[in-house]
Formats: sequence, C-alpha cells, structure tokens
Amino acid sequence: QNCLMLHELWLQSGTEQRRWEGLPDDVRDTITALFTAKRGDWCGFWSNEDVSVWWNRLCDNVLPEKTMPFDLLTVLPTRLDVEVNGFNGGVLNGVPSAYHWYTERYGVKWPVGYEVNISSQGDNFIQVDFDTPWCQPESDVIAELSRRFSCTLEHWYAEQGCDFCGWQLYERGELVDVLWGELEWSSPTDDDELPEVTGPAWIVDNVAHYGG
Repeated sequence: QNCLMLHELWLQSGTEQRRWEGLPDDVRDTITALFTAKRGDWCGFWSNEDVSVWWNRLCDNVLPEKTMPFDLLTVLPTRLDVEVNGFNGGVLNGVPSAYHWYTERYGVKWPVGYEVNISSQGDNFIQVDFDTPWCQPESDVIAELSRRFSCTLEHWYAEQGCDFCGWQLYERGELVDVLWGELEWSSPTDDDELPEVTGPAWIVDNVAHYGG
C-alpha cells in the first residue's frame, strides 16, 4: 500500500513530464552537480550513464526486468529516504546512509543473497544455499521469511574469516532454538597441508562452505 501511495504521489507531482530537454539551465546545473556526486550510489559504481539519459529514464518510469537474487529488501522493506540518501549518504540531513541502515536492519552491508542455489527439495521442504558479505542476515529477516510462509525454518551459517558459526530454528516467525560457537580446525603436520574445519560437529556438513 505504501508503494502504491508513493507511486500515485509521483504521478500527481507531474515530475514525469519534466523531461531534461525542457528544464531550465539552472535546474539542469543543480541536478547535474547532485547526480555527479551520487552517480555511484544511484547507478552503480561503474556506470558512465549521462545525466540527461538517467533523468529521462526516471521520467519514463522504466522498471528493472528483475531484482537481485534473494533481495532482502523484498523480505523487510527499506526506507525511501535511505535509498535516496544512497549507500554512502551525504544527501539528506538526519537520514542514515544505506550502509548504516542495511547493517542495522539486515545485518549485512549489501542486503542480497549471492550464489543462490537450491541444493535440495521435496514435497514439503526446500534447502537453499546462499552467501552474504561477511556476516549472516539479522534474525528479523529470517523470522519474517518463516512468518510470511507460515513454516518451520532452519538457518545454518558459518564464517571462517571470523571463526564463528551458528544455527537458528524458527516456527511460524518465532525463534525457538539457537546454537552458536567458534569453528574448530585441524592441525596439519605437513607444510603443504591446509587446516580444515572439523567442528563443532553440528555445523559440519550442514553448510555448503564456511565462508571467506
């Protein structure tokens, strides 16, 4: 409902009819200065899109063909002012940067599941492996998934760079059981041998890999 209301306000504002070619020079200069500073946040770090093309695309209200895989923003909604402020912030006073908002709300700096893989499924279950940057998603994210689909959900995670691992069990959105611990490692005797994760026993074989 909020999205529909915002879209209706956008249509009522008439902004979509203010195409680049018809804007006064001083308005173009203001938009260009702001866009130049925020291009990386709004269009991607490697984007070289011209400001006029970007502005007219906004006017055309072109929607992306797809979102990122396992987009956590579709699980817990973000804030419009945070998205405008961008990952690095600095546009709106008193509004957190997307980086700070994401890490607080979603537990990760980029709220996306990478390398998503359905590793197993059956009539009444599905097992999905995915990576998130340097930490597991906040429990609120996993709880909302369990609540939304009214299901039992087990979340296993591990991060070898920081030597931690865990398991959480949710029932219809409620956290009912937790395990947490440090990864245990083998002690190689050969210089060519690399240490391997050996425990805790409950995490071994329950994650696709142990992170980076």
